[in-house]
Amino acid sequence: MAILAFHSIENRINSGINNYNPRRFSNLLKGLKASGYTFKNLSELFESSNYDNSVYLTFDDGEESFYTNAFPILTELSIPATVFIPAGFIGKTNSWDYSSIFQKRKHLGAEKIRAISDSGLEIGSHGYTHTSLASLSDRLLKIELKRSKKELEDIIGKQVRFISYPFGRFNGRVEAMALKAGYEKGFTLSSIRKSGFGYTYNRFGVYTIDTLYSVKRKIAGSFLENLKGYIINSYASGTILLNKIRGDNFLKQA
Repeated sequence: MAILAFHSIENRINSGINNYNPRRFSNLLKGLKASGYTFKNLSELFESSNYDNSVYLTFDDGEESFYTNAFPILTELSIPATVFIPAGFIGKTNSWDYSSIFQKRKHLGAEKIRAISDSGLEIGSHGYTHTSLASLSDRLLKIELKRSKKELEDIIGKQVRFISYPFGRFNGRVEAMALKAGYEKGFTLSSIRKSGFGYTYNRFGVYTIDTLYSVKRKIAGSFLENLKGYIINSYASGTILLNKIRGDNFLKQA
């Protein structure tokens, strides 16, 4: 059993390693299917005890490239997924990411989020401003958690059950406040950071450098793949620090 996390699904070359080419993405899913893996909705993770060959797909950041490139592939292959969306950037560009200086990417608008949800895919929260939740005061953390949940629920007309922590950063305080805000489970990107009470689930990031072989190794729990994911995720600390210096948080005036 493994939860995989993707970001951009684009044809163009990206400045980082979070992008996965649509053709490679399609071949990866077909390869996993041919290898005997079963794709399930994230909600099913908590409703079954048979995890052996189960794979759960998640997508962070809610980029428009998901709707344009990944969504048709998932529909064609009848594969479920969960899309985590930073609600404060709905219909906007990725100004929270310093790579936007070189390459802007657009986030999903409300109509496309609703269409994705209506198709049967799950919508989750990725916070409100794509800010590292662990570094916020209690007041701002509460706003991030509650505002993102409410705005997404207003769009899709359904309960938003899960949250993916921006940059994968969390601690016990974040978990406790997320639970209090109404989220059933949280998700991170690190196999090193552990939940204090089983609330947060680890995921394996899938990056530009990954192949069918390396993804199968992730699913199998390879130590080297765990280490690789941790090292890659650690580079997010630079963006977190730069955003803190810039102080460009939507919630400062809330």
